[in-house]
Amino acid sequence: MKTGLTKLVGGEDKMDSKYYATWEEYLAEHPELEGKPEHAISPKIQKYEDAMFVFIMDLLL
Repeated sequence: MKTGLTKLVGGEDKMDSKYYATWEEYLAEHPELEGKPEHAISPKIQKYEDAMFVFIMDLLL
């Protein structure tokens, strides 16, 4: 896993990681989110919420 901090032109730190991306980088990779993110993201988040619920219930039972 490659991680590290890089200084940007404005003096901000940018983390280099294959597991983290800024919102702008994420939008560039997923053009379907432009202009209507709630419609594109909602099903994905619901899927993750359902999976977490099932996972927690499996832990409890």
